[in-house]
This record gives sequence, structure tokens and C-alpha cells, in this order.
Amino acid sequence: MRPKIMKLKPDLKGYAYILLATVAGSTVYVFSKAALNQVSLAQFGVYWFAMAIVWNTLYTLRSAEHRKFHNISRKSFKVLVLLGLIEMVATGTFYGAISVAGNPAIPSFLRNMEYIFVTMLGVILLSERFKGLEIAGVLLTFTGALVISYHKGGSLNSYLTGSSGLMLICTSFYAIRTITAKKYIKTITPTMLAINRAIFLLLLAIVLLMINGQDLKIPSNALFNIIIGSFMGPFLTSIGQYSALKYIEASRAAIIQSTTSLFVVLGVFLYFGHLPMAYQIAGGMLTIAGVVVLMIGRRVGKAGQ
Repeated sequence: MRPKIMKLKPDLKGYAYILLATVAGSTVYVFSKAALNQVSLAQFGVYWFAMAIVWNTLYTLRSAEHRKFHNISRKSFKVLVLLGLIEMVATGTFYGAISVAGNPAIPSFLRNMEYIFVTMLGVILLSERFKGLEIAGVLLTFTGALVISYHKGGSLNSYLTGSSGLMLICTSFYAIRTITAKKYIKTITPTMLAINRAIFLLLLAIVLLMINGQDLKIPSNALFNIIIGSFMGPFLTSIGQYSALKYIEASRAAIIQSTTSLFVVLGVFLYFGHLPMAYQIAGGMLTIAGVVVLMIGRRVGKAGQ
């Protein structure tokens, strides 16, 4: 007799996927920053997302998912194009923020604004209302973001072109991406979403490379960081995030993913040997607390309906 294999309950499977995405996603900030210290954003993008296509394609061919690519409807194709265009803005500004940030832990803290924008979009689209705990969560998160973004004597232009401004753009577009992906997650598989994302971002990187007249020659250690980071990020993180949405609510996933920055701080310290400034850590903790309070408030609100 074959031994029985214990199967995880759907919600536990969802938590396992989002925990994988959280830990893997935290390494993206470290490895991408290490590579971007040596190469341009366009060079980085070409290698990073070309490798992402390789990892995701190999995964697809080993599973039965490749059969589903033959049955993509016209509507799903249009959704994929829309998501690809959104990713160009969201992910382009995301890696731009990491590139200009002195410490990659800062963009990771600011990434928590995405959950606020996701909630706000839900309120707008579903005509819901914020209640006590939810309002407190929003205020905590934005307060944390303002603390992190503080620069004495900084101008509006320096804010918009710096890490904080880029992350503001990034998180708002990521929120739109998350809402759209969640709506169509039953008909468009996580692997389709991950490969589609990588293709659009590779095309964007190639265009930027041609515009800037740059070549593909990069240092070997930068290539090593890209290979490792692209496996952990565009592959494992994307698969984990999208797969989790099939089993658990986006709000539950958000609470776990809000702790990504804590793993980033540890990774940056181990890899680069430095920590964010005390006020930046304090602001970051406020953003995490804000997301947790917001999501708890939403769950309490739904339970009371």
C-alpha cells in the first residue's frame, strides 16, 4: 500500500504560498540593488526579465499548465495586455526606486502603501465606507510613509524623482494590478500572469536599452545577482502571490506580505552591512502596523455585516 500523503487545507495552502512569496520577495530588494549598483536600469531589466521568462517557462513545461495557454479567450488576452501595460509603469518605477534609494529597505517599507490603495479602490468600486479601525490603519500607514520620506530641505521635485515619489506611483499602479488580477484569477492562471508580466517588462527594457544606446555587456558578479534575484523574484514571488489569491482573501495575504520589509532589513544588513536610520525604521514599523490594523478592521467590518 502506498503511504497516504497529507494534503494541506486550502487556507493553509494559501498561507504557505504567501509566506513563500514574502520571503522570496524580500530577496529581490537585496539582489536587484546589488546588480543596479553596477549596471543601468535598462541593462538590468533585459537580463532580469529574460531570466524570469526562462524560469517560468521551465516551470510551465514541467507542469500541466502549458496546456491552458492554448485556450486563452479573447477577453483574457485583452486583460493580459492591460495587466502588462500596468506592470510597465508599476514595476518600472519599483526598480527605479530601488536604484536611486540609498538603502533598499526604504522602498520595501513604502511598498506597504499598495495595500492602502487596494482598499481605497475597493471602497470606490464597491461604494463601501471606511470605519474606525480602517481609518486608523490608513492614517498609520501614510504617517509612516511621510516619516520615511522626510528629507530636511528637500523640494517637491526631489521627492517626486526620488525613491518615495517613485514608490507612490508604483504602489498605486500595483493596487490596480492586484484588483484586476484577483477578478480574473479563475480564468487566467498564476503562470500566465507571471510570464505575461515578464514579457512586457522585457520589451520595455529592450526599448530603453535601444533609446539609451547601451549594450548588454555587464560584470559577472552583477549577472550572478540577477540570476539569483530573478529566480527568487519574478518567478517564486509571482507564482506565490498569484497562487495564494486562489485560496485566501487578499486582505489576509496583505497582512503577511506587509512584513516583507523586516526580512529586507535583515538581508540588507547581512549583504551590505548597514541599516536604515532610526527614524526610517520607526516609519517603516508604522506602515506595517497600519496595514495590520486596516486589514483587521476590514475583517471585523465584514463579520458584522
